[in-house]
Amino acid sequence: MTTHGTVYLVGSGQDGVLEQVARRAMHALGKDRPRVAVTYAPVSGDARGLKFMTDRMGRLFPGAVLETIEDDPAVVERADLVFVSGGDPTLGAKVLEASGAAQWLRQASARGVPVMGVSAGSIVLGAWWADWPEDDSEELDDIRLVACTRVVDGHVFDTHNEEDGWDELRIVAELCDRRGESARFLGIPTGGALVFAAGGGMEVVGEPPFTLR
Repeated sequence: MTTHGTVYLVGSGQDGVLEQVARRAMHALGKDRPRVAVTYAPVSGDARGLKFMTDRMGRLFPGAVLETIEDDPAVVERADLVFVSGGDPTLGAKVLEASGAAQWLRQASARGVPVMGVSAGSIVLGAWWADWPEDDSEELDDIRLVACTRVVDGHVFDTHNEEDGWDELRIVAELCDRRGESARFLGIPTGGALVFAAGGGMEVVGEPPFTLR
């Protein structure tokens, strides 16, 4: 799998790894006032979650010009870095696809723009996730695959779910098997991150990932 722009995937925002990786991404840009396009799709409709994420942006990207993607592709087109917030990955995948922003993110990465996600944002930058039923059923017949942005195609990610044995990642893998979708399935733990370099290659930062297959 080859990406054109570097992709930074952070497992959790509840430790110092997010800040560490954000500093690294900013340093790699080499600009005093980079433009960072942010999508809060995973917290759409969640005022508390939105406030939590927006309050952190200035500290994560000091000195950057922060712009929200919303429904404006021009924000992505002029961005030096694209950031996908945490929240609900199923919601984020659906919102990004419905708005057309999933395609804008793929196009930005293809142009060489680095893309970064945390928690749900990291999941959304992969190929697939699941739409879980409201009754929390784990019967495969009750769960649907949801297409994600495919910025990192051929990969499915889960984040900070190590205490539950990566149970949701295993379910998504089974759903992919049913659909004949092949992928690499990786769990990014709390305290860990993955960096997919432009041109290929995956670097582990902090805690190593869980590899299902």
